[in-house]
Amino acid sequence: MIKDIFGTDNCMVKLIFIFLLVFSCGGFAQNSATGPHIEVSLVSETSQLSIGKTHWIGIILNPEQGWHTYWLNPGDSGEAPKIEWHSDAIEFGNIQWPIPKAIEVAHLVNYGYEGRTLLMVPITLKEQSLPHATIKADLSWLVCKEDCIPGWAKLELDLPIVPTGQSIDYSDHQALFEQTRLRLANKPFIEAKFELSESHIALQMAWPYQSNWQIFPFRGDVIQHNAAQDWTQSQDVAQLVLPLSDYFSSQPDSLKFLLSDGGSGYYVNALPNSPDFIRTDNTASKPIWVILVFAFLGGLILNIMPCVLPVLSMKALALSSTECKSHWGYPLGVIISFWLFAAVVISLKAAGSAVGWGFHLQEPLLIAALAFLFTFIAMMLWDLLPPSVNMSGIGHSLTQGSSFFSQFFTGVLAVIVASPCTAPFMATALGVAMLSPAFETWLVFTALAVGFALPMTLLPMSSHFAKLLPKPGAWMETFKHFLGFPMIATVVWLVWVFLSQTSSMGQLWLLSGLLLFALFIWLSSKMGRPFSYIFMLMAVGIATLSSMKGTHITSDDQQLGSDQFSEQKLSQLRNENHVVVVNMTADWCITCKVNEQVAFKDDALKALFEEGDIDYLVGDWTNKNTTILNYLKQYQRSGVPLYIVYAGNHSKQILPQVLTPEIVIDAIYEARKEINNATSN
Repeated sequence: MIKDIFGTDNCMVKLIFIFLLVFSCGGFAQNSATGPHIEVSLVSETSQLSIGKTHWIGIILNPEQGWHTYWLNPGDSGEAPKIEWHSDAIEFGNIQWPIPKAIEVAHLVNYGYEGRTLLMVPITLKEQSLPHATIKADLSWLVCKEDCIPGWAKLELDLPIVPTGQSIDYSDHQALFEQTRLRLANKPFIEAKFELSESHIALQMAWPYQSNWQIFPFRGDVIQHNAAQDWTQSQDVAQLVLPLSDYFSSQPDSLKFLLSDGGSGYYVNALPNSPDFIRTDNTASKPIWVILVFAFLGGLILNIMPCVLPVLSMKALALSSTECKSHWGYPLGVIISFWLFAAVVISLKAAGSAVGWGFHLQEPLLIAALAFLFTFIAMMLWDLLPPSVNMSGIGHSLTQGSSFFSQFFTGVLAVIVASPCTAPFMATALGVAMLSPAFETWLVFTALAVGFALPMTLLPMSSHFAKLLPKPGAWMETFKHFLGFPMIATVVWLVWVFLSQTSSMGQLWLLSGLLLFALFIWLSSKMGRPFSYIFMLMAVGIATLSSMKGTHITSDDQQLGSDQFSEQKLSQLRNENHVVVVNMTADWCITCKVNEQVAFKDDALKALFEEGDIDYLVGDWTNKNTTILNYLKQYQRSGVPLYIVYAGNHSKQILPQVLTPEIVIDAIYEARKEINNATSN
């Protein structure tokens, strides 16, 4: 029946079947379960347990013929089985992984198991206060052929506990446990040395083995799994040189491998050949003071980025009229806002979440809230708020810019709208901040805040600058009204970003909410607060609903000649010796959009992208995407933009955050030249 269901082309039938299967497995405790193309079981080597002795239990994965499951490192694709154990009376050890085999799927190489496989786990009893012990396992797996199907099950096994010294009977699965022990690698680790270059890793170890043995790395981001493994031997020492994974970026103290011929194996612990080796492309190796200088310079440059100018113009309006002591509200608002960002980042990292710069703008609800905020500010600047609106007094103070509070709020607002931008120098500093301990993260954000706040704090204190400022007068009222238009322009941009995060229907709901919000402000002066508040609540409700309406769609201005970024696509093109241009972007990143209009729409560059040996990959980070975030972290980046030009598997060049067509074209020609030289040699 299962084969008939999954042989159909009806995807809905498949999804309904998987749902019913998962629901049924999760609702009833049992020691076995059946999923699409696989059977799983929770078994024990013995029929009883006793205090003071190590016992063995395990999960049996039994896929259909032609299907496979995965090792702890699944290779180019796939996912290892995951087990969460639950028992108050038992302590659980680690999974003993049998030796895997390399499984080729198209151009990819995965590591896993075909056929019946037992994942053994040692257990010991904590106490003997109960007559039996109940073992529960929350199991998840991925079973693959050409397609991959995930599965989940809740398994349970009840075993009696006998007094210490009493004989224990073996279960019907004892033979399987003994066979599995023969499939485990030898426990003692073999010592080895490794060296890293820009693109390869070299291993060296004593050689008591045969030339057909294969290396399986414990980590999935060390080597290119589909690369040929050709050993060379000199006396009793063997060397192996392999291309590094495109996603290898960390500075490891050691690397662990499994060395196997498919039947037997050894574990390998590789240490750096030199204790002080340093990869030249590792940004994290820079001293912290260099990173802080980068953060300070990035903060300075952030003041001239287009995303910040609408709010800084509000600050500029207040320079002629604000008292000196009130000016300190602006830097205080900036610094506290950056500290709050740092606190959120540190908390999310401590909780195990993956975060990057601008992560909050991947939330449609926040984009909608900012659209309402900037609409409100624009109406304040145009003096459209009636006296009956409670916020009108605050709005008047804000637009006049004559109080400490208004300066503080301007600083907070400037940081919020600056968050989509990544200035030169800033990307490197933030990349380190996202990966560093809490104190260093706080230092980087503080340096960034000081750099960002410094120009607009010092300018009004300069006597030379004060002489250049026009005297207060009627012009300020006109200028204030003019500033409403950059605010509405920001709303237009936010609504466009919202479209990329939801759908055209979601965008329509948001625009309807903004219309009702404006109607609320108008009605508050005509019909009183209680009635108008109904419209305000409707507007907020519609905006909240719109943030959940629809699914992500591709941006309408997908760049001509580009392909969607994927790790597999990038690896394939580099292995084919292509020049690959990678553009990591997001719709809420204004710097990205400026670069795409200025550089990537240049006719000469577009003509290059049409040539057969040059490929252009675009990664869209408008919405949360773990694959893109992991790619950014490999280059010590926490946000977009990021531009990289690859010369096949030979080298890569990271381009500046602000581009011109010439910068990209020159990098492409340089990469092509390097590929031609390497090919001719």
